[in-house]
Amino acid sequence: MNRYFYLICILSSFFISSCNVITKEAVKSVLILENFNLNYYSKDGSKIYVLETPYSVFNQTDQSYSLEKTNIKFFEDENVKYNINSDSAKLINNKFIELTGNVRINDFNSNKTIIKSNNVSWNIDKSEFILKGDVSLENNIININSSKASLDKNDNIILFYNPVKYYYKEEDSMRKYNISSENAYYNITTKNVIFKSNNDKVKSKLSF
Repeated sequence: MNRYFYLICILSSFFISSCNVITKEAVKSVLILENFNLNYYSKDGSKIYVLETPYSVFNQTDQSYSLEKTNIKFFEDENVKYNINSDSAKLINNKFIELTGNVRINDFNSNKTIIKSNNVSWNIDKSEFILKGDVSLENNIININSSKASLDKNDNIILFYNPVKYYYKEEDSMRKYNISSENAYYNITTKNVIFKSNNDKVKSKLSF
């Protein structure tokens, strides 16, 4: 009887100590970082983006960062091309970024274009941002709205997916235009808008 009693005590002690070790490892796997800055470079040494946040949590298990009040600056030829702000974000393995809550993208042209969305995701190895939820683009002349869009940061083209609502007001004029379309392409550099149907039978273009 005593042998069984001692055996049970030893096994219980081993089980409890194992639980403690697992708990300690779980605690150590999370790291809190304040005023966190991250610079990301391409293989040739060119700066791709700079990420800044006042508060972040790094999970060593899945190599992810949970970020608050995020600001990301994207570079081209050492100059800032786009600036993105969001309420929160998640960075996974330095390869995938998802921004959520009041996402706002600004370009740095003279006639600044502002793109807003609820959610933006980006695979760092690709040039395309995916925007979802109340997507809108506006500057001092136009306003385009849809539920989903994609922005290619290399050619500055943003594609708005069906359905698209478009509003245009001429400068120093009372004339306004409202257009509904299946898809719309907007060139941030040239300010051209192309409306296009899926079957390619309907196509129109506006230039400013």
